[in-house]
Amino acid sequence: MYKTFHKNKDAKGLGLFIIKTQIDAMGGKIDVQSIVGEGTTFKVYFLEN
Repeated sequence: MYKTFHKNKDAKGLGLFIIKTQIDAMGGKIDVQSIVGEGTTFKVYFLEN
C-alpha cells in the first residue's frame, strides 16, 4: 500500500491495493503481465456464482 510507480505528487498509491483487496474478498484473481518499455496488462477475474 502507498506505493506508486510514477512521479505524480498527488498520488496516494491506493488504487491497485483497493482493487486487489476487493477482488480477493470476492474470490477472484488478478493476473499481471509487464514488458519493460512496452507496458503492463492487468486482467481481473471475478468469481462466477
